[in-house]
Amino acid sequence: MFEAHQHARMLADATRLTAFHDAMAEVIADGDRVLDAGAGTGILAAMASRLTSGTVVAVEYLEDTAAFAAQALRDSRLDRVEVVRGNAVEADIGTPPDVVVSETIGSLGPEENIVGLTHALRRRYPGIRAFVPSRLRVLAEPVVSAEAAALRASVIGAFTREQPGGISFTTVLPRAEHALGGQIITARLTDTTPAGPARSLVEYDLGTTPDADFSRTLSLGDSPANAVHLYFEAPLSPTVTLSSHRGAEFTHWGHSYIVRPPGASTVTIAYRNADRRFTCHWDRPAESD
Repeated sequence: MFEAHQHARMLADATRLTAFHDAMAEVIADGDRVLDAGAGTGILAAMASRLTSGTVVAVEYLEDTAAFAAQALRDSRLDRVEVVRGNAVEADIGTPPDVVVSETIGSLGPEENIVGLTHALRRRYPGIRAFVPSRLRVLAEPVVSAEAAALRASVIGAFTREQPGGISFTTVLPRAEHALGGQIITARLTDTTPAGPARSLVEYDLGTTPDADFSRTLSLGDSPANAVHLYFEAPLSPTVTLSSHRGAEFTHWGHSYIVRPPGASTVTIAYRNADRRFTCHWDRPAESD
């Protein structure tokens, strides 16, 4: 099914589109053959076709989305863009590409399999000159956040108010706080200040790094942080970097964070590609068990 709402959000993201356009203008040379892997509506393929006299191949796995892109490109007379429905690694695209463009970037970076995808494409087409983006980093920044404080107060308020049936959640409240700390929240962080240096959790060299899995434990010590802001940085070209950091231009990816439970000082943040998901586990004081 064509996800019109999600694609509309991405098309409305001027920061995203401008960054990819500027990066492609820097990386693509006239005559280059370009592969748009995971093309969606075909917007990046359309922009790439204006930058090269070579063919642009837009490969999209979802049938309805590929059909949508094909009709839009055809009706726009963008005849040098060829839409192929299938897996970008397995599809027959004819001549190998010079440049691969892919916006298969999840909320925190690797969730849409950009690491495995680009590695597999490099193995199939070793002559690829450049990937856009070329690298991907996931970072964590301890912060003091009014949004995180308000969320915690709302959650705790729901568990502490009088409930029907005479049930009380008082004794299990620490469990609720700990569970909240393991959930990645996506919002818009505004009233937020740093409470320590940002730290890199993982860095992928796209096309070279074979596996997205990682696990990293961070110690906040006596930092006043009540949350940890999680974000990605994706260098698209030597001079253009796309970021979901709270201080960068806001994008459809939003701002992600986790709430720090009371008394917790360390958190282990991990990603497992088999599940396409992040997990966050805070240390748990004995009294909360």
